[in-house]
Formats: sequence, structure tokens, C-alpha cells
Amino acid sequence: MNAIIACEVMREELKKVRVEQPVTFHFVSMGLHRWPERLREELLRLLAEISGVERVVLAFGLCGGAAAGLPAPGVPLTIPRVHDCIPLLLGSSEAHAQLRDEEKGTFFVSGGWLEGERTVFTEYRRVRDKYGDKKARRVMSTMFDAYRRLVFIHTDHPREAEHLAAAQELAQLLDLSFAERDGGSAWLERLVNGPWESDDFITIQPGTVLDETAFGVAAGRAGA
Repeated sequence: MNAIIACEVMREELKKVRVEQPVTFHFVSMGLHRWPERLREELLRLLAEISGVERVVLAFGLCGGAAAGLPAPGVPLTIPRVHDCIPLLLGSSEAHAQLRDEEKGTFFVSGGWLEGERTVFTEYRRVRDKYGDKKARRVMSTMFDAYRRLVFIHTDHPREAEHLAAAQELAQLLDLSFAERDGGSAWLERLVNGPWESDDFITIQPGTVLDETAFGVAAGRAGA
């Protein structure tokens, strides 16, 4: 049996993968991404608690450095060689790079991202309720000043229609152009079932820790 520790952003997508061997899933709140140290602490807690498995797979990227220094918990620890979950949802790092090349100021969202507890919408509403709509829009404009486009990734999420409408509303709120792209399941399937022996993944053995420099290697050839 393997254990998969994943961000809740990918909960629905990972749960749809046909499992070829026994696995257990452990999901982590996406809100922790705002504080990489807290995210690392939660990952350390889960790694310490998991037992009776042959491998632990982290369905994460480097995530602001949160994965750096994590130890293998007595069994091999595997993580995709990516900086965040966007390539995982798109199916490959090449697809991600292509979209970034089209418009470097691209903000990506998916159905799972829009269901998280700490999203742009919740932050906007928090500021709006406290300071009013004008102040909230000004804060959002400052936060997203570097972005020019919002891309919604289709992942066949069970509530995708309503999330697509929300993404369009978000693009309008942030004064961004809007685009849609199909995601790919190949990388998610490999996260669940393997194989993990490729440059697309980093695997460390017991007694070692994840080295942040390993994530600097471009990878991600899983087909969409």
C-alpha cells in the first residue's frame, strides 16, 4: 500500500483516478499555501503519522519552499519535479510553459482552487465587508498588478459549470482577460499508480531529505 498526501485543490481529480494498487489519501488545506512554514509543519506531521506503507507520494510541488527539507519517513518519498500544482492539472510542464510563454502574467485557476477556504473571492469579500467595495477592488488591483490574464483549467470537476462562471466573474473583478484550457490526467494518474522512475519525479530514500535544488530541473513530459 502507498500513501498519497495531496493538496485539497486536486481532491476531486485524484479521487477519479482508477487505482491499480491499494492507496490511502490524505488531503491538506490549500489555505496553508499562504504560509509555507505552516504547510511544511502540516506535511511533517502527516509524514510522522503515516505507517504501514511502502511509499509516500506527495501530490505537491515545491510550493514556495514548503517541501524543501522534508525527510523520507522510513520509506521512499516521491514528489513531482514541479514548483506548484498547475503542471499537474494541465498534464505536463510543457503545457504550463507554453501558456506562460503566451502571456507571462497568467493566473491559473481550477474548480478545486475555487472551492478552497482561502481564495481570491474570500479575500475580496473579507476586505469588502470591512472597508467597502471600492477599497476591496483597489486591494485586489494591487495584489494582481502583475497579471494580465486568467486561465481556467478544465479538469472534469463535478461542479465545473458553476466554477467556470465564478472564474469568469473573477477575471472581470480583477480586470483580466479570460481564457479556458483543457487539463490532462496523465500526471495525476502517475502520481497515484506510478511509474515514478523518471525525471518527472524526485524520489529520496529513508535517511535523506528533499533538496530544493532538485526542483530547478525542467521536467514534466507526461502527456495531456
